[in-house]
Amino acid sequence: MSITSHLFLLVFLPVVCVTWRLANRHSSCAARLCLLAAGILFCGWSAPWSLLVLAGEGTATYCLGRAISRPGSRKKPLLATGVVLVVAVLFLFKYTGFFLAPWTDGLPAWLAPLGLSFGSFQQLFYLRDCYHGEAGEVSPLDYACCLTLFATATCGPITRVGELVPQLRRPEPFSWDGLAAGLYCFALGLFKKVLLAAIFTGGADYGFGLAGSLSPADSAVTILCYTLQIYFDFSGYCDMAWGMGRMMGLDLPVNFDSPYRAVSIQDFWGRWHITLSRFFRSCVYIPLGGNRRGMAVTCRNIMVIFLLSGLWHGAGWGFVIWGALHGVAMVVQRLWGKRKFLPRPLCWLLTFLFVNFAWVFFRAATLDQALALLGDLAGSWAMPSAEMAAALLLPEFEALGYFVSAFSASLGQALTYWLPLLALPGALLLLACPNPTRQAQRFRPAWWKALLAAAALIWSLVSLVGVETFIYANF
Repeated sequence: MSITSHLFLLVFLPVVCVTWRLANRHSSCAARLCLLAAGILFCGWSAPWSLLVLAGEGTATYCLGRAISRPGSRKKPLLATGVVLVVAVLFLFKYTGFFLAPWTDGLPAWLAPLGLSFGSFQQLFYLRDCYHGEAGEVSPLDYACCLTLFATATCGPITRVGELVPQLRRPEPFSWDGLAAGLYCFALGLFKKVLLAAIFTGGADYGFGLAGSLSPADSAVTILCYTLQIYFDFSGYCDMAWGMGRMMGLDLPVNFDSPYRAVSIQDFWGRWHITLSRFFRSCVYIPLGGNRRGMAVTCRNIMVIFLLSGLWHGAGWGFVIWGALHGVAMVVQRLWGKRKFLPRPLCWLLTFLFVNFAWVFFRAATLDQALALLGDLAGSWAMPSAEMAAALLLPEFEALGYFVSAFSASLGQALTYWLPLLALPGALLLLACPNPTRQAQRFRPAWWKALLAAAALIWSLVSLVGVETFIYANF
């Protein structure tokens, strides 16, 4: 079941939210049982057999976590066992085809639990917290609810069990302001995915498909399209997840904080996929020594976490190169220190251009395709082609062009060319605004916010047909 389906939006989500709220009035245990049932239905909707993998792995990590938490236990061997188990499951389903090709393609994808990558990191975080005595009291029911929570199961954010369990036991009391804040954030997040990300998906697909034969302008538009597509896609999901949590009285972690406003790579990673950065800092960077053992070890640790981040995103050399590029940039910034010779606007421009450049390797199917697209930037510059504009054309823009063409053919043609292209600078201006999650955290009901959320929700529901799954669901 996709969270961008009419079934989820019009049936599943309202029923679960109402049931959760009503059940919590009588029994917290009953409410969590209802939530677990909803999570099992959601996670097993498309691949019921994957629930066996999730149940087996979850039972093992929970038992190991309990054993690690006992006084006098052999913590390090137990922790190592848990880490090996989780990594082995992740490897079997995600990386066997990459590391063992051409001998095997790995296990069937339909056996893999929904959100395997995110769930694996959540379980590793739990084992780490048990080792350091930070997990708290967690019952089997609590743990199962955390692993199957429908709001975070697909694409995160990566939650810590110890932070989520107290909220599941005692969610915030229902309030109309809380419901309004959740709906506002959810509606804007859905709009990001269904409309804004969809605009740039066509341009990115068109350009990457013709890499090596594009004009410089079309190549630049292609790169910018993917930069905007992946942002609106993933941040849209995270806004929806936070909004769903808020409607249920849960305070989920913020995962995005206007990352394209960053003025350095370090600043970027403090804003982009915040929970992933938190995981690598707590579970990899600090255990390796962090920045406490000299500059050489610090730089090594930085490269390790970014290479692992690249591999976590996908089993391909493009992801490795993407992680390596960001790692090198972070090392350079660390060596550069706090010396500042450049004005802030130039720092932003250089950071944004670098992020765009690195995304090319992240998106490209092969290294040759990435290099071909970058090679297309050389040459004489002109306006983007009509074919590129057509690739960005949403049905809404196309319908407007047909309507105007009935009165003026030339004006209709101009609209169908310029409207899609104007979406690019329009989206960049939109990025200057605070994320919906940040807006919702300090939410104050107002009539214009209600109209904005209603318009975004209705437009999205009407445009849902043919919307693809979230990009990060594939990682």
